[in-house]
Amino acid sequence: MNRLSQLITGLVVFAIAVVFVSSFGPSTGASPAKGAEITCAVEVQGDCVKSTDFWAAYRLIAPRNADAERIKQLGLRQLTAEGLYERWLLLEDAKRLGLAISDDDLNTEILAGRAHVTVPVDAVGNDRRNQLTNMLGLPGDGEHFRVLDVNDRKTKKFDKKRYERDVRLLTKMSPSDFREFQRKELLAGRVRDLVRARVRISEDEAYQQFARDKGTRTIDYVRFDRRFFADLVVDMSDKAVLAWSDRHKEELDKGWDARKAQYQPECRVARHVLARVKEDADDADKAKAKAKIARAEALLKQGVNFSDVARRLSDDTSAARGGELGCMGKGKTVKPFEDKLFSLKAGEVSGPVETEYGYHLILVDQIAAGDDNEKIARGQLAREMYLMQEADRLAADAAKQVLAATGGGKSLKDALDTYLAGLTAAQDEANKAAGKDKKKAATTTKPKATKPEKAAAKSEGEGADKGSADADKSEGADKPEAAAGAVEENEILTFATHPHRPTIETSLPFNQSGSPLPSAQDGTGVARNVFELAKAGDTLKDVVQLANGYAAVQLKEVTAVTDEQWQKDRETYMGSLRGAKQDDAVLNYVRRLKSTLGSEVKYDKALVTEPKAGESDGAPMSDEGE
Repeated sequence: MNRLSQLITGLVVFAIAVVFVSSFGPSTGASPAKGAEITCAVEVQGDCVKSTDFWAAYRLIAPRNADAERIKQLGLRQLTAEGLYERWLLLEDAKRLGLAISDDDLNTEILAGRAHVTVPVDAVGNDRRNQLTNMLGLPGDGEHFRVLDVNDRKTKKFDKKRYERDVRLLTKMSPSDFREFQRKELLAGRVRDLVRARVRISEDEAYQQFARDKGTRTIDYVRFDRRFFADLVVDMSDKAVLAWSDRHKEELDKGWDARKAQYQPECRVARHVLARVKEDADDADKAKAKAKIARAEALLKQGVNFSDVARRLSDDTSAARGGELGCMGKGKTVKPFEDKLFSLKAGEVSGPVETEYGYHLILVDQIAAGDDNEKIARGQLAREMYLMQEADRLAADAAKQVLAATGGGKSLKDALDTYLAGLTAAQDEANKAAGKDKKKAATTTKPKATKPEKAAAKSEGEGADKGSADADKSEGADKPEAAAGAVEENEILTFATHPHRPTIETSLPFNQSGSPLPSAQDGTGVARNVFELAKAGDTLKDVVQLANGYAAVQLKEVTAVTDEQWQKDRETYMGSLRGAKQDDAVLNYVRRLKSTLGSEVKYDKALVTEPKAGESDGAPMSDEGE
């Protein structure tokens, strides 16, 4: 019986030993997935970083119980592989430097429950890496780690069993493999620490940066908006458009080839007046819109030019252009508008047309169909291209002219006033010349006008207004206009009233990282350039490109930091500046290592590619509940 008992005991001890070796042996680790083989996640110069390291790092980087889809969007698989590549580079350099991690150093981190992992810096940059680590809940200033559950809940002291269980659950590694994984991570961190330690910040350097960051500037600026020049300055005469077309024939040919499909087989050169009203508007708002359309119809009957009526009454952005819509093909507008547009004859004006935008009156200027299609549509395209380019040229020239004037000692305001005075004088001369030409044409080429023709020639003068009043009286109070009250007319756009006219504007105070011009193509670049100006009154040497034009900029005020501000923030600021420069130093160091030690790297695509929706992610299976 004793022998049998001894035999049974021996078998039990042997079985326990087998289980211990299979579970805790130094050469084993948790499989990445049941039945999956261990592969090389990263290969550099013949060295293999195993997939077990990949999954351990991946599970340390990804927060516990994180949303799987969110993790996929962050691309953490590729991030993990890049981190292992950077770690390999640092470990290779550690050999050159003769660095090592002692057991005491390693035990200190394990007892503290800090599981270190490399988050790559070169793959995403410092700013993005800092955002990611904050988002992922990875603490650490440059060196990142996930906190393990290693302390007994009651005693608050290190509990080895608890530690080993958490290591297995989280990393799928045995405790011994995890120790070696952490030794590598700490050694890579040691190299990064040495790089950071070499960074020096002088107080003068820090103060100069503090002054740039905390000091503020205020600027005066003038925006020269293309819309102002398109509406009021560009010469849109047939002669000007034709001259531009002759100079830009190749460009016009390319534009036509790219866009002719929208004009063929037929398009209609049209204008419209819109009385805007929402689809869910109440009866009162609809009555006002109908009154506006009735007013427009009355003016047209009195002989007022359609483009002038559009300028006075239309609620559309095309009002400034006399309601001009260009050459419209089918499928380019809402159906009620399109149906009416393509039912009209050339020169015909529609009655009120209701759409989801409100009520319209439509005029067809020309019908571009058949043999005339290309000629008419191409002419309209030339007008559009010419208007866009000429407005841009005039806006840029105006900004440069005003900026140049400030170089002669003028303030930005004086330079702008001089420019606008010259623009007004030139416009007055052009209007006088146009008036003389019209008068000459009327007296030399036209027969004496009859009374109806005289009425048709009127536009917005006293006669037209009087006719409008008479029409109102004769048509009585049954018209919508009478019921809705007086119809508001648009303010006629002039140099003084245009909403995008050039005016002096003043920015809010801003620092070097600010954006003083909200619509600037490079807002922070403007701020940096302004901070290079020496004193108030200095101007930027070049105009600033905006989304809709250009700007001339002059420094208005400089607000310097005080010594009291510096002394108060000195330690904090020097620390943050040193940290930023240390991050840059590590980034540049890693890039140098890539160029010298291992620029050729191979990743296991099956591991680094995020699985598609519904696919298994192949990640290590959880041991929980086993």
